[in-house]
Amino acid sequence: MQHTRHSEIDPRILAQAAEWFALFRSGQVQANETAQWQAWLVAHPDHQTAWSRVEFHIDRFKSLPPKAALAALTAPDLQRRRAIKHLVLLGGVGLASWQFSRAGYWQAWTADYHVAQGQIQTITLADGSTVAMDSGSALNVAFSADLRRLQLVSGEIYIETAKDNAGWQRPFVVDTQDGRVRALGTRFSVSQQVDRSEVAVFADSVEIQPIHPNSPKQQLHAGQNTRFVADRIEPIQPSKLDKPAWTQGVIVADDIPLSEFLLQLNRYRQGYVTCAPEIADMRIIGSFPLKDTDKILASLATNLPVKITNPLPLWVKVLPR
Repeated sequence: MQHTRHSEIDPRILAQAAEWFALFRSGQVQANETAQWQAWLVAHPDHQTAWSRVEFHIDRFKSLPPKAALAALTAPDLQRRRAIKHLVLLGGVGLASWQFSRAGYWQAWTADYHVAQGQIQTITLADGSTVAMDSGSALNVAFSADLRRLQLVSGEIYIETAKDNAGWQRPFVVDTQDGRVRALGTRFSVSQQVDRSEVAVFADSVEIQPIHPNSPKQQLHAGQNTRFVADRIEPIQPSKLDKPAWTQGVIVADDIPLSEFLLQLNRYRQGYVTCAPEIADMRIIGSFPLKDTDKILASLATNLPVKITNPLPLWVKVLPR
């Protein structure tokens, strides 16, 4: 699935959300800071969306490296505050975030299939259909006498359906937290975001049914993609690819902000990559092979007025040059 239209949000707001995550991760949040975070969160809908966006990408990573955590938490107060302010979370989720999403973690880890950070896995189902699972994805499979059902717990999957080999045509569906996608003989992808689901069709068509009983169904055809939530489906958009870029081992950036590009890159490498707020909205265009993410960062430094730094182990920060 393409991720080229996610950033209606000001990229600088994404950086603010990351700083709040870092503050909660410090474990030394004071009452007034919690109140400030709550005020920031409700001040604008984009703040909530940015929080969810950062959470979605960050919650795939491992814990903060012990040496980095120790350096931040044992420093003098002023120094610690500076470290916390600029320390974008290297792994795990913030304390408040963990409280919000611990049920999702359990579902992901107990799913029938789950893919580790930086890995891509392809499985073949009992009916002969194939499912490619993106980094950090989790999936349950439940085939019955009258239905072929997948439950996408997290991440993104790309499906090539096969003719039902059971001898009769059982419907093939993918359920997300927002509704159901029914395949109509097709190749398609489904992505489960924190606050929405996304679908792209590459051959034939699918039918989308939001979970709300009063929401109408809608068909999506080859060359189209859309997003939906529990009670509505957003306007259909054209798709430019023959299949999701990640299934071909690349990230495709179609004029997206640097902050958004780095959030995507984080899904395929250890540690965490962020950028200075003043260059967060720098536009990125190109196709970048995922087999060596360090080369991707090096190409940014070669082709853009930026430099790559390593403030702490496993933390890469892109700064203006």
